[in-house]
Amino acid sequence: MDKKKYYSWILYDWANSAYATVVLAGFFPIIFADYYATEFLETTRTLLLGIANSSASLLLIVFAPLLGLIADRNNNRKRFLIIFALLGISSTFILTFIGNDDWALASIFFSISLLGFMLSNVFYDSMLLNFNDKSSYDSISSYGYAFGYLGGGIAFVLSILFLLVNKESNLDFIENKKIVFIFASLWWLIFMLPLVLNWDHDTKNIKSQKRSLKDTFKDIYNNKVILYFLVAYWVYIDGVDTIIRMAVNYGLTLGFTPDDLLIALLVTQFVAFPGTLLINRIAEHKNTEFGILFCLIIYLLITYLSYNLTNLIEFFAVAILIGFVQGGIQALSRSYYSTLVPKGRDCEYFGIYNMLGKFAALLGPIIVGSITYISGSTRIGILSLSIFFIIGIFLFLKHKKMKYL
Repeated sequence: MDKKKYYSWILYDWANSAYATVVLAGFFPIIFADYYATEFLETTRTLLLGIANSSASLLLIVFAPLLGLIADRNNNRKRFLIIFALLGISSTFILTFIGNDDWALASIFFSISLLGFMLSNVFYDSMLLNFNDKSSYDSISSYGYAFGYLGGGIAFVLSILFLLVNKESNLDFIENKKIVFIFASLWWLIFMLPLVLNWDHDTKNIKSQKRSLKDTFKDIYNNKVILYFLVAYWVYIDGVDTIIRMAVNYGLTLGFTPDDLLIALLVTQFVAFPGTLLINRIAEHKNTEFGILFCLIIYLLITYLSYNLTNLIEFFAVAILIGFVQGGIQALSRSYYSTLVPKGRDCEYFGIYNMLGKFAALLGPIIVGSITYISGSTRIGILSLSIFFIIGIFLFLKHKKMKYL
């Protein structure tokens, strides 16, 4: 294995995880509530946040499969990764300069930054197949996610420390925490440079030169093993992504302080580092399918515990459980799918993979937001996620049975 290539690939997860932690899961929901959208009730704000998340997912659904096909045809997945990473970085940076109660503009640039983040990951994920040994996919994918969570956690700590040291500042972008957007964008830019410099162009892919998107969907439909896995993944990753995106907002509605929530998120990040590697060990001891099902059962427990939360200690306990399985389910799903993808059609198939994953992310936040708005209870909204894990377990078991027929 090319070690320089391996470490550069892992370091990109370290790079963009600062966005996922500092912006997406951490500070944006808080800044949105306390600065960008102060005129709204919490139920309306939850709905607006769900719409902002879902809008980016909708655009990814439209573009990811086509862009993946084009990247395979033209042998330029690294170029696409750079383009969309820079889109995410620049729009994150711009969030710093959006004014008080300008919720519409903040939502737009947040959605653009999230779109850049997700589209760059289409091509990043597909690069896993450039490592030749399929038996090592679980390990490589898990180390990517593990160090991603570690990097995101360190970036998060540095952001909090900077704000604590400068808490008396009267500068708008420091006083209202918006400087974290500058920090996250620079972290992402700096630590993606090794991948940009060390990753060679892919081997020319002749197989997909004359293929169309219609051919891709037809092939997947005819391959029932891949089809059933993708449908199962589509359902269960909905709950995973929605918990990541809406957890801080949920905690705010239960009356926990922003400081409590940031500490809980930090706990999740650092638990995710050993947790991801431990889940990988479980998969190595049994198999990848067992590891995925184990994570899904834990997530089902998490939704039940979240519905019944009564105090901060219980909230931290749920945060630890989330950290334990969050990286594992993502890493094992990515590596497991990599073993199913036909050779030479990496971006093409990962475009579909990410499309389905984010189509789930389109439904999840909007369902939680809508149920919360209709019922007037964020507890019922968060409990609605359990149905995704129940259906996901059922469909994955159907896929497993079909795979071994």
